Amino acid sequence: MKTRLSLLTFVLIVALIVAACAAPPAAQAPVQEAPAEATEAATEAAGEQITLEFWHAMGGNLGETVQELVDRFNASQDHIVVNATFQGSYDDTYNALLASFESGGTPNITQNFDLSSQTMIDTGRLIPVWQLMEADGYDPNTFIPAVRDYYSDENGMVGLAFNSSTPLVYYNADMFEAAGVEAPQGSLSFSEFRALCDQLLEAEVAPYCITFGQVGWFFEQILANSGGLYFNENNGRTGRATEVVFNQDKGVEVYEFLTGLIIDGYAPNLGSTWTETDSTFLTGQAAMEFDSTSDVSLIENAEFNVGTAFMPHADSSERNGVIIGGAALWLIDAGDDAKNAAAWEFMKFMAEADQQKTWHTKTGYFPVRVDLMDDSEMQQFWTDNPNFRTAIDQLVTTETTFADGSPNYPVLGGRAGPFPAIRRIIVETYSRVLNDGLSAQDALNEAAEKANAELENYNAFFE
Repeated sequence: MKTRLSLLTFVLIVALIVAACAAPPAAQAPVQEAPAEATEAATEAAGEQITLEFWHAMGGNLGETVQELVDRFNASQDHIVVNATFQGSYDDTYNALLASFESGGTPNITQNFDLSSQTMIDTGRLIPVWQLMEADGYDPNTFIPAVRDYYSDENGMVGLAFNSSTPLVYYNADMFEAAGVEAPQGSLSFSEFRALCDQLLEAEVAPYCITFGQVGWFFEQILANSGGLYFNENNGRTGRATEVVFNQDKGVEVYEFLTGLIIDGYAPNLGSTWTETDSTFLTGQAAMEFDSTSDVSLIENAEFNVGTAFMPHADSSERNGVIIGGAALWLIDAGDDAKNAAAWEFMKFMAEADQQKTWHTKTGYFPVRVDLMDDSEMQQFWTDNPNFRTAIDQLVTTETTFADGSPNYPVLGGRAGPFPAIRRIIVETYSRVLNDGLSAQDALNEAAEKANAELENYNAFFE
């Protein structure tokens, strides 16, 4: 989730959609034909081994684990070879994909992040996963509902979930013990969270109660956890989003909470950083931190006992749940049935139980399959590693539908073409409150005006 997209990238997206794709949004246009035969039959017809290009955004240890899984796939059969290429950050990988639509060399499969979902659909270059599933008899209920539904349109999954994450509250358990303060249980309300901070600061166990980066993700997550929408049209899920609604009741309450933690001295003002917040927590300058489930380094590198808890929610609401972060695998139509079928085989392999176990235990991204929730090996791992269990519990208790069967749109997450640019607006808005003295309401109104202009410019291409 540690990404952002520039306005230049957004302009390029629109240009490619209009000039290169020359098609209406995939959800509204005639769909691509999915491969109807199994891969082995398709490759036999082709009469040769198939080579696929897979672009991903996982560096360092994450990249090593991706390569381990790719090597495992290549060794599992002899008719497909996957070449995995690290393209840089999510931002870099997405830019490279868009550029390839013009210059050539487009990959067969790409890993693209959550906020790119609408623009990925709008390129018209995908074979939606739901088509592949229907042709293959693949059950979409294999996936955890929150994961499945995030990457779905009205027909079903469009991208195949792979690396999924959510935010957590990490806490220094030793500090809580020294302060004689009970560790957070469940999801605290904003008032309960601040009261907890008061106890910790009064005990003088650390200069700050909490540390977090001024990134758009936490605002989105806590807003959803408080039952608030980000966009109109039910978060852009029942029609194209034309306006943001984050400057209404719940959004203002959430932004007041986040900026208030800094203004009132509970958290340091570190700007839109991720690394500095980690160091603040690991060096004992703060008793807690908001961060991603995928940041297992917080547990591995700490010289103290680390605990984890659910994210907080607004006083005006009950806990609602979290939104899926991370990225999915997207199949780019190669115009070749055999290659498309081979790409689908690789994508299915990456979602299989064995691969998801390896991915989860080595990276902190959680397994996306329902059947692994009751898997004995996973149960033992979570018993031995309770902080991983917190992430799973927070996810599986997020209900994507209400008791009456209606969708829970806040936790399905917002969907809009210029969402990455809008997230950046929220990041920049922090300074309007912290440095310029605007109220949360006035700052969000200002942000909404800018965001609505982004939506209007993007949507003009689909009228």
